[in-house]
Amino acid sequence: MVKIQNSTHSMMITVRQLCRLSQKKSLCCTVRLYDPGNVVRHHHWNKGQNQLVLNANGTNFHFYFKKAACRQYNKDVGTKADLVKAIGYRCEWRHNYTAHDAILYALGVGVSTTQSDYLKFLFEKDDNFCVLPSYGFIPAQKEVLLLTLEGRLPGLANLDPAKVLHGEQYMEVFRPMPRAATLRNECVVVDVMDKRSGALFLFDVHTYDNKDTLITYNQFSIFIVGAGGFAGKKTSNHEKPTMKPPARPAEYSVSQATSIDQAALYRLSGDYNPLHFNPTVAARVGFSKPILHGLCTLAYGIRHVLQQYANNDVAKFKAVKVRFSKPVYPGQTIKTNMWRDGNRVHFQCEVTETKDVVISGAYVDFHHID
Repeated sequence: MVKIQNSTHSMMITVRQLCRLSQKKSLCCTVRLYDPGNVVRHHHWNKGQNQLVLNANGTNFHFYFKKAACRQYNKDVGTKADLVKAIGYRCEWRHNYTAHDAILYALGVGVSTTQSDYLKFLFEKDDNFCVLPSYGFIPAQKEVLLLTLEGRLPGLANLDPAKVLHGEQYMEVFRPMPRAATLRNECVVVDVMDKRSGALFLFDVHTYDNKDTLITYNQFSIFIVGAGGFAGKKTSNHEKPTMKPPARPAEYSVSQATSIDQAALYRLSGDYNPLHFNPTVAARVGFSKPILHGLCTLAYGIRHVLQQYANNDVAKFKAVKVRFSKPVYPGQTIKTNMWRDGNRVHFQCEVTETKDVVISGAYVDFHHID
């Protein structure tokens, strides 16, 4: 990291960012200020004079660098090389869970004793007790979260966890989730894309039981704010596509209010990203308060679709794909609009209070539905 200071403010930027600025005359990049704690934007890079100009709170910062130093930055640091080195990275881990964990998860995604068939998801001694299909996200996400939040991948050193956002999600369930199990997860980074304002990482995770039977396949699309601009590709053949809903009114709509403590409860299932719990971290990204986990919002939508079209028969669930469009704040109401097309149900989630669409391009595939 490089510390830059004038008479009133001091700031730090990475050598990687300096390198990036020196390679392009006008490029937007984020810089963290020590004192104000705000995020500012690069205003201008004068390549001929090796002059960096940044603007923060109406104040311009002018910095000059020797040509030899700039050449050394270009020689030592290659942002494109750093990020694409992550492609092919592999890791493996195990996840143990019990019926207690499945019940805690169900409560975290809105299952309630006010619902007619709550026993099958909340009471382990019920004859029909089963695990929600969306619990399949939980065993698969652990190492993906650590790799990104802790900056373990190439090019992500000193990463601010507040810059890690969940872009899209795909999951296919090959066998219903066991009521308790020890699962083995195999993860690989299949691609990294340059979205200019950030980098998009694709993680494929296959989850197996202790007999090496495939249980689920997940694809996590993780967006790193400020990591773009490395001249990488913008699309990937590995990416599972979203689907627009039919151009007709929704067949069914279900609304359900979340609890003000929904994120606090959901995080106990394993997603400890401080963006969803710590107001200071949320403010650094521009949110007025912590936001609900995207996978929690998604689980609400999946439950609504499963109830409406499959009478909560988890064996009928096959796959789901979504894009996380906007955040939900705990306490807001999630409305799920649904359209059936054969064994596929398109759905879209919005916040009732604001009418903002929060999950888009989404669908659930069933093995069969009546």
